[in-house]
Amino acid sequence: MKTAIISDLHGNAVAVREVLASIEKAGIDRIICLGDIIGYGPEPEAVMATIIKLNIPTIIGNHELAIKQPAFLEWFNPNARISLEKTREMLSEESLAFIDNMPNAITENGCRFVHGYPPDSPTIYLFEVPDERLEETLEEMEEHVCFVGHTHELILVSVQGDEIERRILQREVINLAPDKKYIINSGSVGQPRDGNNYAKYLIYDHGKDQVAIKYVPYNINETIGKIYQAGLPEQHAWRLL
Repeated sequence: MKTAIISDLHGNAVAVREVLASIEKAGIDRIICLGDIIGYGPEPEAVMATIIKLNIPTIIGNHELAIKQPAFLEWFNPNARISLEKTREMLSEESLAFIDNMPNAITENGCRFVHGYPPDSPTIYLFEVPDERLEETLEEMEEHVCFVGHTHELILVSVQGDEIERRILQREVINLAPDKKYIINSGSVGQPRDGNNYAKYLIYDHGKDQVAIKYVPYNINETIGKIYQAGLPEQHAWRLL
């Protein structure tokens, strides 16, 4: 069985289309989305509609949380807050209902899926967790691997002896050790922040215990143009480059 893991789509319908085309060619059995379908990008409703139409199980992200609980908007910086306020106006009733029913985590086939940090936080960033807490989390985690998003940066974390192993991921295939536990960040489809502007996603091969990191090019200028047309903060446009 192969699962494609997508995260942080952020209303970037142009990137989402290319990633879904890549997934279709890869012979995937299942897609799971780790949240932040919306925010920053110019086409939140188009991306939401695609996720709903394809019936993709989706974890709630911090941006969806702000739509579900408007008081949470205070958690965001001013530009992100402006983006989310505009985003809410773009969403259909069907999309709002979908957001209301997003779970905080999914577990299946020895895997956990969460937006921010296990077991079920949509707001904690992996990079802000101290080593001691990481060790405790991995020790207590029942699943073999937890896939997260939120930071928009590809990284693998595991315990190696008495030390935390952190590995920045590139376009590669990684063989996981069956006797170890992992937290793996899947990067971002809609707004990568790892120094490479391709859309990113993962494929987890359950049988081989193998993770493939996929880079997908898309028309960035098209998305940038749509951000300006939507009247969203300029920062959201140049961040894509």
